[in-house]
Amino acid sequence: MAMSMAAGAASASASASVEQLVAETLQAATNPSHEIVQKAEAQLREWEQQPGFFPTIARLSMRRNAQRGAGDADALAGAGADADSEVKVRWMAAVYLKNGVDRYWRPNSRQELPAEQKQQIREVLLRHYDAEEVPQVGLQVAVLLGRLARTDYPRFWPELLPTLMKQLQNCRPEAEAGPECALQQRILLALHYVLKALASRRLMADQRAFEDVGSQIFGYLAWDIWAPLVARFFQFVRKEDTIALSALQRAYVVMRSLRKLVVFGCSKPYKSTDHMNFVEQLFQRLRQCLELRYELRMGSMTTPETASILTELERLVLKMMKTLNELMERHSLSFARFVPVALEFSFHYVFHEGTALIFDAGDRMNFSSFAIQALNMLKGIMLSGNDSISAPPEGAAPGASTEDVLLAIAAQSHAKFFTEERITYICDKIVTHYFLLTQQELEEWQQDPEGYDQDDGGGDAWKYALRPSVETLYFTCFTQHSQIMIQEVLRFVRRAQQLQLTPESDLKAILLKDAIYNAVGQAAFHFFNKLDFGAWLTSQLLAELRVEAPNFRILRRRIIWMVGHWVGVQLPRELRPLAYEACLHLIRQQEDMPTRLAAARTLNLLIDDFEFMPEAFHPYFPPLFDALFLLLHEAGECDTKIVVLGTMTLLVEKMSEYIEPQALQFIAYLPLLWRESEEYDLLRCAIIGTLEQLVRTIRDVPEPMKPFLYSVIELSTDLQQHSHVYLIEDGIMLWLAVIGNSTALTPELLALCDHLLPIIEMSSENLRTVLQLIHAYILLDAQAYLSRYGEGFVSYCVRSFADIRVEGIIAMLRIFETCLKTDASMGLRLVRPALPFVFQQVYLKQEYPMTMGWYLTIVARTLLIDQAVFMSVVQQLPQADALARILDVWIEMFPMVPDTHAEKRKLFCLAYASIFGSNELLLARLPHILQQVDETLGEVMDKQYAAVEDGASMTTPRFYDSLVIHDEHELDELQQQLGSGEDFHAKGYPAKTYHDDRHRQLVLKDPVYKIPLTEYLKWQLQQLQAQVGVDRYEQLLRSVVPEVLERITMYIEQTVPKACVVCAGSKPGSGSGSGASPDETLAEQEESG
Repeated sequence: MAMSMAAGAASASASASVEQLVAETLQAATNPSHEIVQKAEAQLREWEQQPGFFPTIARLSMRRNAQRGAGDADALAGAGADADSEVKVRWMAAVYLKNGVDRYWRPNSRQELPAEQKQQIREVLLRHYDAEEVPQVGLQVAVLLGRLARTDYPRFWPELLPTLMKQLQNCRPEAEAGPECALQQRILLALHYVLKALASRRLMADQRAFEDVGSQIFGYLAWDIWAPLVARFFQFVRKEDTIALSALQRAYVVMRSLRKLVVFGCSKPYKSTDHMNFVEQLFQRLRQCLELRYELRMGSMTTPETASILTELERLVLKMMKTLNELMERHSLSFARFVPVALEFSFHYVFHEGTALIFDAGDRMNFSSFAIQALNMLKGIMLSGNDSISAPPEGAAPGASTEDVLLAIAAQSHAKFFTEERITYICDKIVTHYFLLTQQELEEWQQDPEGYDQDDGGGDAWKYALRPSVETLYFTCFTQHSQIMIQEVLRFVRRAQQLQLTPESDLKAILLKDAIYNAVGQAAFHFFNKLDFGAWLTSQLLAELRVEAPNFRILRRRIIWMVGHWVGVQLPRELRPLAYEACLHLIRQQEDMPTRLAAARTLNLLIDDFEFMPEAFHPYFPPLFDALFLLLHEAGECDTKIVVLGTMTLLVEKMSEYIEPQALQFIAYLPLLWRESEEYDLLRCAIIGTLEQLVRTIRDVPEPMKPFLYSVIELSTDLQQHSHVYLIEDGIMLWLAVIGNSTALTPELLALCDHLLPIIEMSSENLRTVLQLIHAYILLDAQAYLSRYGEGFVSYCVRSFADIRVEGIIAMLRIFETCLKTDASMGLRLVRPALPFVFQQVYLKQEYPMTMGWYLTIVARTLLIDQAVFMSVVQQLPQADALARILDVWIEMFPMVPDTHAEKRKLFCLAYASIFGSNELLLARLPHILQQVDETLGEVMDKQYAAVEDGASMTTPRFYDSLVIHDEHELDELQQQLGSGEDFHAKGYPAKTYHDDRHRQLVLKDPVYKIPLTEYLKWQLQQLQAQVGVDRYEQLLRSVVPEVLERITMYIEQTVPKACVVCAGSKPGSGSGSGASPDETLAEQEESG
């Protein structure tokens, strides 16, 4: 084979073959020396791109024995003559080839292998895969076959499955332990991974193709392979352990394949006799396997072979149970036929006489994995009573379809099985048996208190852990048979109330009460108005909390846990102080860790509840916060610290008015906790969230805290740090809080901005928050930020306009407007490169009204600041009619500005008025412009009245511009529509920030809120009259609708200063009293900006 590997060949002898060189490098990759491994991996990565590399790897991964040529023997001899070295080379080659398939095999990928190399690899694998005797290498080769099959079968590799099946059929089914059995097992393993890969394909055509495959091979695998192997196992299990073990191992591998074929290889299994008979036999074999397992465990002689058989037998049992459960989930109609036997089977082994097979004499479960599967089967059938397999229990009508018959069978079985007596029995067994804490759990409590209390019951834990699966079944019983369950659990509650415990009570009675309390807490919502929890709490539970006996720690933890579950159900407000006292009592240092953590979680639920009252909680706040702080300091596990820190963060948020005395000690501890959490990114996320809440709450950040805050922001937003993957989102939110509560832009804060553009250039995931940050920086110190980072940001925006969504464009335009409002000259200079895009979008008029409104806002601001820049941008557009088109679009889109945005309408009118002149292009549109001005005046002008003459009863209306603001008191009335603080109150923080103050000051300087529209309009109309002459001016006014002109004249003549009572002798049209013209005032406002 010819390979171009110049770099490697230069360092090797002239006679060394390519395979020998690769084999030596693969062996080096298994060397214990890290340095040698790194060099070998680098060399292999370099060779990946060379033609023929992966076919060479494929040949080296195969054990070819007699077929191996002299060149191959020399190659492996160079890598090490001993068998161990040869195995390492094969294993590393198989792993490297498997990983390479992910990068270079998929069709149409950029580095896809040529078709001839793929064919070489496929031929080598199919020819030699079954010769591998080392299990670890054989497993890698089988997985590799599956990955190739998922992509290539049947289009590029049609001979794969026929070859595997032919080789399997050549193996004698009656073969005993030996080479032939090992060969059959290797073929079965390869077949399993191929079928598993094919079953994972999700395209409809691929699924149909797999169903075709299943219809061809299922019967052979089930009846010619699996059934004889299982029968052979039972035949020899008491005679020849070796033969029995070999048959059992092969039966397990076949069962894995059959599981995929049953679940994914047939769309309607109930129409297949083979499938239905196979499922029926599964139940029979399960019973036999469980009884055999019991016999083997009870046997007096336990040999190594017996232990191996037990292990393999349990694996087979679990695989059969998973097959049944998945069939029930995916093909409930097909499973309906087996509902009666499944109900009896699962109930028998987890609740009835069959429990003897999975429990030891001391009620210690020895096969919990099986119990989990059986419980989940029972739960699934119980849920299906209201789901897809439900039907009227009276049975199917004559002549009904097969589907209706199956549904009727399932419904009848469901109704017959779940009687009141049976539900009561199940509830009793769950509470008095499965809910009891086991000796193993008590030992875990003692040995690993923090690990014991971790809440692992969420998500899919019910599929894999016994206690969550029991609790899920218990809750399902409530949802399906609530009345029976409520009465039964209330009976247990009365029993618990009658059972009076003392410090000397035995552990058994305590565990029973714990189980009853667990039952009440798990289904608390079902007991609303059924159980007076408040009376029970005051009469019994609080007293039991005070008992200090060692075993009572179990009840103390359970009671406070139960209180947490009742918070959102029925815990009266007057009893909440008792709950606070209970939490304070149990978080104290004298309690053990699980109890303290349970109290912390309950406290979290109490303060996060809708009815939480900070005033009522205030007396308990200082001691509780101190107790939580001590618990945080003493906790050793990362998860524990996250739980406690979450409760403290919530306390900071809810008790913001009272936090400052406790905050200083808390703040002083956080840097130490940050250093200790260097290896725990999730804990650091919690710390950052706490810091954010503290910054928002205390507003004035202490000076000693600032360097720590800056360092946290620096680390969490630095893309060169690996931890940024976990911390960046929380870090940006902390950064936003710090900027919002900063009064000056320090060099450290400014230096952090080096991270902003790289963050949004890497991904748009945090674009919205970063744009809020940039907006906050501009309000904090526009000169400092824009002079250093403004050009880079505008350049990024110009590059990104075509690729981001509307929300991102609006956020960027909003920042542009802030630049123009804070520093008009600098802002216009910076925004200038983006203006052609904005004007072009207005010209094209392809955007939605909201986006177009923001484009027009930038156009209006530009026009008000500098008409020369406005015209230069218009002339820069490629269209000759750009100005006329922009004006027409502007006039057309004006009515689409919502009425709630009166300030934007006024801005447009100011911009309109600023261009009144002798330009015929503008004068031709004067009627339309004045009509829109009239509409805007109707929205922004408010009335106030004054007497016409002393003693007169009539009043004359006067008007003032409601958007003109003289001080912050008037601004408060407009704050809702202005949206100030929208950046910093997005998460529901009611507190004001310094950013809000800066936003308010910016509003006070905005011409829209300083210049009365009527005065500016009057001045501009006077200027227009002076430019065009009286005759031309009157001619223009005659083209305006008379009613419009009349209303505009009325507004102009009847305008008075805002919030000014018109006194006797005041004249209409006196304006604001300013000596300067509105045009001069507008210019001053823009310059002061």
